[in-house]
Amino acid sequence: MSKSAQKLLNTAEQLFNQHSFSAVGVDLIRDESGCSKTTLYTYFSNKHQLVKSVLQARDQRFKESLLQTVQNLDKIDALEKIYDWHMKWFQEDHFKGCLFVRAVGESNTDDKEIIEIAQAHKKWLRLLIDDKTAGMQRSHDISVLFYLQLEGLISRYLVEGYSVETAAESKKIIFGIIQQFQNSAL
Repeated sequence: MSKSAQKLLNTAEQLFNQHSFSAVGVDLIRDESGCSKTTLYTYFSNKHQLVKSVLQARDQRFKESLLQTVQNLDKIDALEKIYDWHMKWFQEDHFKGCLFVRAVGESNTDDKEIIEIAQAHKKWLRLLIDDKTAGMQRSHDISVLFYLQLEGLISRYLVEGYSVETAAESKKIIFGIIQQFQNSAL
């Protein structure tokens, strides 16, 4: 990918994250990136294509980062790393919730490709958690509960802001439940 295309993608992602997909037009992306509108349309045929490309790039970075974090880990160790990775993300200055959820929220029924990218992103995370809980007692229950906990915390920290106390309490509760599942013979 050319430097101009990458600059446009980065700028668009930052602006979409900071404001919203619908509030950000191509003129603002052009102005903030320093690229011409001709350059923008050379790489992205329309705003829809740009949104799609932003989500695909973000998805790829997300996957690479999370996979690197849990490399060679399974079960509780992997889940703790996944949890801590998310807590680190929630504390970043630019945290504005999940861009994939926001993309679906701002989409309409004609935006099938964007919705499919978001669905695939969420499915990938669920499958990663499923993979890392394999071999644990009640692995399916743990996967569902853990995934829902992470998704809920995205919304909570978006609305309330990050809290060290809430993060510690949440971690204690979710891993306490997981430990109880491991100790039960159900």
